[in-house]
Amino acid sequence: MTSSSKRVREGAVVAGTLLFAIVALRMSAKNPGELSALDRGILRFVSPAQSAMSYVARGIANVAGRFVELAHARAENHELAKENARLRAELADLRRLAAESTRYQRLLGLRDQTPAETIAARIISIDASPYFRVARVELDRGDGVIKRGMPVLTPEGVVGRIGHVSGSTSDIMLLVDPRSAIDVVVPRTGGRGILRGKSGENGYRCSIEYLTRGNPAQVGDKVVTSGLGGAFPRDLSVGHVTAVLPGAVGLFQEVEVTPDVDFARLSEVLVVAAPPPAPDPDAGVHRVNAPPARGPMIYR
Repeated sequence: MTSSSKRVREGAVVAGTLLFAIVALRMSAKNPGELSALDRGILRFVSPAQSAMSYVARGIANVAGRFVELAHARAENHELAKENARLRAELADLRRLAAESTRYQRLLGLRDQTPAETIAARIISIDASPYFRVARVELDRGDGVIKRGMPVLTPEGVVGRIGHVSGSTSDIMLLVDPRSAIDVVVPRTGGRGILRGKSGENGYRCSIEYLTRGNPAQVGDKVVTSGLGGAFPRDLSVGHVTAVLPGAVGLFQEVEVTPDVDFARLSEVLVVAAPPPAPDPDAGVHRVNAPPARGPMIYR
């Protein structure tokens, strides 16, 4: 097909289309309120396509609307997640502050109940062995105020004594240390002895030495300080009897004690800076059972 014939054909198509449009417009203009046969034919031809296009358009609009809603919901979820994380952090801080306030209140209560001058101190270091046994505890107090041998207490009970002072810090020798020795009494029987730590890394264990058989201990018996020796105030909780070993010979029992203090969770303590008033020898509450000549000297 030559280019001239192609141009003639295209011109004929355009002319025919224009003529069709002019005729249709003229027929509609004669009576605008009524549809002509041509209008009805055109509508019958284009209505299915128009309906399909309308359906597709509604579907696209619905999908776009859902996408916008989903994006908005995702943004809201992100903001809610951030707000939830912030509220959780605030709640954790409030719980921590509440727990800290409770500890301080208990420590103040212990200070009010202790008949001696005390100094509050904070634990700044806890060294543990591979078996999770605390071997060393360091305080944030020193500077000449804290002295070696001063008792260390918590509301749960006795922690131990100041073992070493270096500058502005102090180390605690725990009551489970084999070098520790504390004069204690079993209130149920009145039996008195010396509490010493037991060696080994498999747990916190103590034993009561020089506890006579005349005052037999039982598992579960409470053990408290006797107040003798001029260091620890009396009736401070030390621990509970967890074993009375059979087969012991001689005058004394073999008794194991588990401390009441959780050494791995120490935070604040009281250091007894001045000795308490001497106990009344006529009170008759505790009976001394250990022969003075055979009892060991208390750690100083």
